[in-house]
Amino acid sequence: MSAGGPSSTHVFVLLWGGQLVSLLGSGSASFVLGLAAYSETRSTAALAAITAVTMVGTIYLAPLCGALADQFAKRTVLLTCNMAAGAVSLALAAVTDGGFGARFGWILLLVLAAALLNATLSVTLSVSVRRLRKEADLTRVNGITSFVESIPTLAGPVLGAALFSVVNPALIFVLDGVTFLLCAATVLRVRWPEAHRPARGRLRPFDGAAEGVRYILRDPGFRRLQLVFTGVNFFNGLSMAAVTAFVVASSRSGTAPWNLAAVNVGAATGLLTGSAMVILLAGRVDRRYLIGGGVLVGALAGRLGLVATAFVPLWIAAAAVRNCSAQLSNAPLTAVWQERVPENIQATVFGARRLLGQGLYPVAVLLGGVAGDRLLNPSSSAVTPLAGLGGAFHGPEAGSAVLLVVAGLCEAAFGVVLLRSGRVDRITRQPARTVLPDRGAEHDLAPLPRHDPPG
Repeated sequence: MSAGGPSSTHVFVLLWGGQLVSLLGSGSASFVLGLAAYSETRSTAALAAITAVTMVGTIYLAPLCGALADQFAKRTVLLTCNMAAGAVSLALAAVTDGGFGARFGWILLLVLAAALLNATLSVTLSVSVRRLRKEADLTRVNGITSFVESIPTLAGPVLGAALFSVVNPALIFVLDGVTFLLCAATVLRVRWPEAHRPARGRLRPFDGAAEGVRYILRDPGFRRLQLVFTGVNFFNGLSMAAVTAFVVASSRSGTAPWNLAAVNVGAATGLLTGSAMVILLAGRVDRRYLIGGGVLVGALAGRLGLVATAFVPLWIAAAAVRNCSAQLSNAPLTAVWQERVPENIQATVFGARRLLGQGLYPVAVLLGGVAGDRLLNPSSSAVTPLAGLGGAFHGPEAGSAVLLVVAGLCEAAFGVVLLRSGRVDRITRQPARTVLPDRGAEHDLAPLPRHDPPG
């Protein structure tokens, strides 16, 4: 099968059609897991433990997952991980069928296994998209995959809530396991040429993970790009709890749950809208403006715009614009990495990229919660000087409003850096394309000096 030929569309539909089914199952199961855990234990610590374990697998161990994935053919990795994830879901069904109390340790162990498998699937799918380069521009393809991945953010919780009300939670985990196995069946039907011969011999995932981090940090363009998004993600995490606190504190009595739900629906709608806009704008708008402009608009509208009014429809609009802007930024950004990084180490680098970009996010979420509760309460010295402004800076929501403004201004500053930086401009520029005689197909040639890893 030649890359970009008619069968390329068939491969794309099979891979991402199966992925959509699997994501719907996982979105429902994840929602049900948290709901069931709290319903049975009445413990916020249980919810925090599940979230923390998930983050350990999907963020902190992502470089190891990526380095391991680069040791094998991508089709083998996708098949193995989907089958293993199906088995984990079925095991979770068996463990939770007897309740969450005495078996909670086993549940956390299975959650960690699921997170590791999902991280490996995620980076491998991102790399596999590179093999479909001729089907469409990479930015547009990433817009399509982002759209697929965004559907479960809206439909998953709704489906999970509906199932939770009528069936045993264990059955929902069984259904999730079945969706993984169906996804594995679609992978069995996929055939595409490997871009390189996977490494053989002794596995060295820790060395590979370290090399992925070094690869990013030693290239000036990658380093600047990654550091900027590390900062963006930090301030995004710092303001996450503040969004919920601000909406709840600013709502009239009895309306807080409905307002918060409406804001979440607006955020999910923004993800879908942003993905659709990427598909339409890819190739028509310079990628640097999509990446930097997405960060800037998301900061100004999604954070500063949120505290500008107590009008709920504008809150919903702010959440929608925030996530729409994030999609406009993320899809072309992923395309840049797919084009510039050699295919034989892409999973390794993508895992390292996730660690460097998101590693501070959980820490920032915790810091934001502490700041909102203790440092920025309405009587603190940080808020009192602003009380004269009225509106969001006067009342129980004042601390959260200040935190949102600070985070929004810092994110906006990073957006300006992305738009004005010469190094970011060079690395995000659409590469030239030519035909190389060894494969007889179009290849992307980066106009930047590259630092390929030794060996």
